[in-house]
Amino acid sequence: MNRASFAIVWNLPRDIQPMKASDPSILGGDVCCSSAARSDKHNKQLAIMAGWFHVFKVDSFVFGTANTLYQQLKAHISEQKETKSKAERAKHLIFDLTEVTGIDSSARDVFCKVHRLLKNEGIKLVWVITNPQVKDKESFDDQGLYVGAPQFDSLDRALLHVEDELLRKAHKLSQKWLKNETVREIFERQVLRNVFNISVRAEEKNFSPSRLQPWPKLSTLSIGTQLGGADDDNLYLLYSGEVQVQARDGSHFDCFTGSFFNLDNVLVSTGVLSGLPSTVGAVVTKESAVLAVSKKNYLLMQKQDPAVAQKLQHTLLAQQEANRPGRTRARVPYRDSSVFSDEPAPIHGLAKRLLEGNDYKISLTDEQIVRFSEVFELILEPGETEIPMDIFSSYVSKEARLFGSAFSHEEFMELIDASGIDEDGDGSLSKDEFLAFLRGLFLSDIPSTEVEALRQAYHETVALGPIDDARLESLFKDLGFDMNSSNLGDVIGVIDADCDGKVDFNEFMTGIGMMKKMTLLSKQLEAAFRKYIDFFAIMKRGYTRSQSQSAPRRRSFLSSSLRVTIHKMSSGRRNVPQTQEEVFDEGCVELAACDLMAFLKVERDDAEEMVFLADQDEVKMNKKDSNYVDSLAPGVGEVKCHRSIDRVEFENLIRTWS
Repeated sequence: MNRASFAIVWNLPRDIQPMKASDPSILGGDVCCSSAARSDKHNKQLAIMAGWFHVFKVDSFVFGTANTLYQQLKAHISEQKETKSKAERAKHLIFDLTEVTGIDSSARDVFCKVHRLLKNEGIKLVWVITNPQVKDKESFDDQGLYVGAPQFDSLDRALLHVEDELLRKAHKLSQKWLKNETVREIFERQVLRNVFNISVRAEEKNFSPSRLQPWPKLSTLSIGTQLGGADDDNLYLLYSGEVQVQARDGSHFDCFTGSFFNLDNVLVSTGVLSGLPSTVGAVVTKESAVLAVSKKNYLLMQKQDPAVAQKLQHTLLAQQEANRPGRTRARVPYRDSSVFSDEPAPIHGLAKRLLEGNDYKISLTDEQIVRFSEVFELILEPGETEIPMDIFSSYVSKEARLFGSAFSHEEFMELIDASGIDEDGDGSLSKDEFLAFLRGLFLSDIPSTEVEALRQAYHETVALGPIDDARLESLFKDLGFDMNSSNLGDVIGVIDADCDGKVDFNEFMTGIGMMKKMTLLSKQLEAAFRKYIDFFAIMKRGYTRSQSQSAPRRRSFLSSSLRVTIHKMSSGRRNVPQTQEEVFDEGCVELAACDLMAFLKVERDDAEEMVFLADQDEVKMNKKDSNYVDSLAPGVGEVKCHRSIDRVEFENLIRTWS
């Protein structure tokens, strides 16, 4: 819109003046989700970060009321400052002008003020503009409104951009924990476990492309390739690239890596859904690789591999729901501190004795060997017997990205090299090396002296009836395992891969090997957490000794930041310290932002965000509390949020963000 247009608008008769914009709606990240098919891991991460982005939605013609919109935005930012700590406030704001039909000159000037305001507040601005008259050069581009503020032609693409930005930010924050070598090793091996986890439990939404083998065909498609339609009964999984799906109502949406498309055609044709398919076709918008499962193979899969078919169907229905307009992302609930204890449950009985030896080799299940062998054959070049390590690393990095990993290909090359999977060091991977590596990744061996006791416990349980989930959980608990530190769902999903409730003794022993592996992992994480705590305790002792000396006090990080400790204020937690003596209480068993600043050498903002992402408890805000000298939260009006994380939260952090 040019200046002449603005003049025409102002001189229109009152009865045909454009409609002014109604009050904008401000939506949080929990009610605004992109249509991208995210892994369970990514969805959990984005749920935690739901408060880190908002959508400021404006409709109609922005005429004469632009300054009101600006004041509402300022009020929203002020309210955030008064009710949330900096670590919890919005980092991105999407200005959605999709429904705006035009703007006047005052709106253009106000949008410049919006741009400056958000830049000064450290909030990243994203524009969503579809109307060419709104986004013309004089209105936006020439005014510098796109500088540092990307523009998209749909809210879905803007949401995808912001979600990806937040996931990258979370990855960078999680990487800061890896200065501890134990944490780094566990973190990296967890990434590999995510790639090769073959659990097929129906309630899990993740679906590895390798789990589809041998049913699909891999194809590389160029830009402009047409797919779908009435005569196309293939089910497609987008392995890389981008595809735009065309809906029956004339609209379209983007399909991103890891998403299935043309799925409603398959679900309708097989009788799972009724009515007409909602999609009528798809076009490749970026060079892509897809896995295509024909209807014939889909039906054959249901007969020959019902467990995989069941999980695939569940995944398709879950994605169909995820693509529904207006879907929300549930926030992660807080822990109930009245019933939760962060004290580790002691390993006892037979489970404790299993930790004392490893001369009895635990084997993979027959199902695992079959599935892992299929993965090996998938990566293997035709006519070859071994896989070059660079090709294997490339495969792992692609699979990991589908599950939410942000590691680069180069990082995966280093990770694979350090894993020791290439036992003979010849630069290629044999099937025996591959299976041996995966056995060590998922299982731990046990002392042979306890095998008969395990056999007896197994047969006593079988005598009561088939081993279902509840009975298996009870058996592991009776053996002395800490069920809070183990992901029983993963264990059952592997040893009872066909979900028939029948677990033979060898499968049970594989479960024992997995439980021991998880127990050792928990102990390693507990030791790493203790190392953080002990380090800070040493710092505190050094600080108190320096205060007892008569020498002049040095002003340093140690003497300023350690005047405070940030602790939980939720019920069931120790109270925030009132005196300096309490601050240095050696009984402290939680990590706060100041601990991470000292131990990991990270900036204050990063440390507080790292603690916020890990904290699972509801924490009361404490604005301008005169009882505390909070050197970590300077500034008038800043809300102080006394957060910290315990051992269990630390363990969950490593598992969730790996």
